[in-house]
This record gives sequence, structure tokens and C-alpha cells, in this order.
Amino acid sequence: MSIDETDLLAYADGDLSPARMAEVDAVVARAPELAARLAVMRASVLPYRAAYEAQPLPPLPTSLSTRVADLIEAESRRQRARRSSGPRFVAAFAAGVVCCALSWTLLSTWQPLALTARGVAPWIQAVADYQQLYSRETLADVTEDPQLSERIIGELRVVDGMTVRVPDLRSAGLTFKRVQRLSFHRQPVVQMVYLPEHGDPIAVCITRDVRADEDPHVQQIDELSTVSWRRGNLGYVLLGKAPAQSMLELARRLANGDTGSLYGRDRGAVEATAA
Repeated sequence: MSIDETDLLAYADGDLSPARMAEVDAVVARAPELAARLAVMRASVLPYRAAYEAQPLPPLPTSLSTRVADLIEAESRRQRARRSSGPRFVAAFAAGVVCCALSWTLLSTWQPLALTARGVAPWIQAVADYQQLYSRETLADVTEDPQLSERIIGELRVVDGMTVRVPDLRSAGLTFKRVQRLSFHRQPVVQMVYLPEHGDPIAVCITRDVRADEDPHVQQIDELSTVSWRRGNLGYVLLGKAPAQSMLELARRLANGDTGSLYGRDRGAVEATAA
């Protein structure tokens, strides 16, 4: 029996039948590479539904609850169909009453210069859309897995040719929660998520960008303050629902190498080198 990425994604989401899950289990048990890919996909599944259900909301009428359940099931079917035909962020999530997935049309080449109508680089718009689905509740109970973090960092280095260092931002009051290897237009996007003592999550994201180096600058995307910069053929963005000035100051520290690192072969600034 053979399995493909669609099977792994459905398995990570819990969308396979028990019989099909058993078949995937058997194949994965004999294939360490598939097991590693599945572990990364599972790490991308955030507890949005659990966080939503924990909120103190008034009871819904039975008719509305039934309608919501139908919408969720219909959306799940649509997203599974999309996953088999185009690139996406390899991360599955349910945001309360509607299952959401991010999917973008494949371009023939990577085009970091093409800006959206809002003057935002497409990959930054994509991670901003993703970040806005996060809430404090989705990460509050997530426990960092050091072994998984090290494995993802290693795969980024070996598979993608990117040596990534996860910054230690405890001095800024931020607790590291997770690192993910996402994908946009078949290019790796590294996402590192942190939780402040109060307020919503903050993320640092990295992808390849061959343009000239650029100092940090602020852009507002809906409720998010984003600060982007470029160093060494890579693009960076810091984003979160925090004051723009404080985000800019933190981004300058990151860009200047003024932070330590939690993961990566070398200690120092958050940086990556593209092979």
C-alpha cells in the first residue's frame, strides 16, 4: 500500500476512517522519513476548537448548532479537495464554528517582488492571515517540545539548506512556544511563535528573499503590527497585536544580532543562511 501527502495531512487532521488510519500506521511504522513528516504535520495542528469551546458563550439554538455542524463538514470536504491540487501552508486548524485552511495558487517562480494591492509582500500577507487566526487560548496550553524543535531545525538545514537559529526573547517578556516549517509557493517559511505574559501571540517568520538587505520597517495589516527586514538573501517579519513602536524596537534587536538563541548550532542573533 502506498500513501501520499494528502493521506498524511488527513491522518494528522483525524479525518481518515479507522481502517485507513490503521493502514497509514502500518506504512509509517516502516518508514522513518514518513514518520518524521507526519510528526511535523501533527505539530502544525493547533487546538483552535478546544480554545473556542473553553470560552464562556451563551448556548446556541439547536437549529443553529445543526447548521454550524453542516457548514464545518462541508468546509472540511472542500479543504481536503484543495489540498490535493495546490500549494498551501502545511498546517490544519479549526477556528471555532468554521474550519479554515490557507491555500494559494502556485506561481511558476518565486516572486518576492510582487506586492499585493495593499503594498505587502505576498508571503507576509499570507503569514499575517495565518497569525490572525491565533489567540492566546490556542497557545496557552501548548508545551514546547525541545526534541521536535531540534528536529525541525535540523530538517530545515538538511532539506531546505537554511540554517535557522531560534531567538531567545525572554528578555523581552516572550516565552517560546513552537517552531514550524510552513510552505508558500513551494518555498519554505519558518514560523517561530512566542507568548507574552499578557496579550496575544507574537511570531517571527523567515523565508528566502534575494533582494538587497533592508532595515526593519513597520506595516500595519489589519490588527497586526508587522516589521519586516532583509539580511543575507532572506526575508524576515515580526508580527503580532502589539504597539508598532515596541515591535520595531524588538525587530531592530533581532536584525542587529542583539539576542541569544534557543536552538541552532551557533548562539547569537536570529538569522538564517540560504544555501
